[in-house]
Amino acid sequence: MLLDLLAKITGSMKITQRRKLAALLTWLAFDILQLRRKYVISAISLHLELSPDEAVKMARQVYFNFLLNAFEMSGLKFMSNEDLNTRLYCADMAILKQALSRKKGAIIISGHFGLWELVPPWLSLNGLPVTVVVRRQNNPEVDRWMEEMRQKHGARTTDSGFGIREILKSLRKGHILALMVDQDNGKQGIFVPFFKAWASAPTGPAAISIKTGAPIVPLALFPDFNGRHRLKIWPAIFPENYSDDVEGHQKMTRDYTQIVEQMVRQQPKQWFWLHRRWKTRPEDAPENDSVKILNLL
Repeated sequence: MLLDLLAKITGSMKITQRRKLAALLTWLAFDILQLRRKYVISAISLHLELSPDEAVKMARQVYFNFLLNAFEMSGLKFMSNEDLNTRLYCADMAILKQALSRKKGAIIISGHFGLWELVPPWLSLNGLPVTVVVRRQNNPEVDRWMEEMRQKHGARTTDSGFGIREILKSLRKGHILALMVDQDNGKQGIFVPFFKAWASAPTGPAAISIKTGAPIVPLALFPDFNGRHRLKIWPAIFPENYSDDVEGHQKMTRDYTQIVEQMVRQQPKQWFWLHRRWKTRPEDAPENDSVKILNLL
């Protein structure tokens, strides 16, 4: 399959070669084809409060780092267990293990940031069973390839639309549920502030956490191609601190969304700005008015 061939080629490259290829493809996508260029520059300028020139520079870095990270993640299917295990390190594992010690399972949340695909298989290799909630790809061949990549080192996957039984079953066993929480969730989502603007967030993480008692544990994998990739884990968010109603779900969603914002602010070039994160907005949401947003919450 073409994806296998590309993954093998980029996986066998030295980092200097990968950087050159990423730079070439960035020039093609950003400068020639200008794929979502205007949107990305505008979003970065607005939400990071950068000048037009600074926003263009940052946007180009976003494209470059996304490609460089994609080369690393696509090679996951062909990495040995030992290779994957030695590429990552984490000084915060005690946080996750303490959350799991409650015997309710745990919900790890992150965004399309850095090397996100490497986290569930790495945790699985280290004796922490993980079920990843995924969105199916429209192309069945691509979907099959993604499934093989994600499951190669022991992580399981379940469909975000139909996997509620598998989700609850895994948490009852004390396992980890992995969710991505940084994409627009449409009008059915929970609206919370993200970079001082309204964003639609998924309803699932808070609802599942509060119903099952599973803590939410935010984390992110920061790339370091000159050493080992660093997995950072933030303090757990415990469901007993929130009410099981709309207000409680919104507060929990707001709290973990603020941590995702912290991730992005630490290294904004590592986040997938090409996604239209602020596409859906409630009709009565104030535009870029942080004071009103905070008052409403």
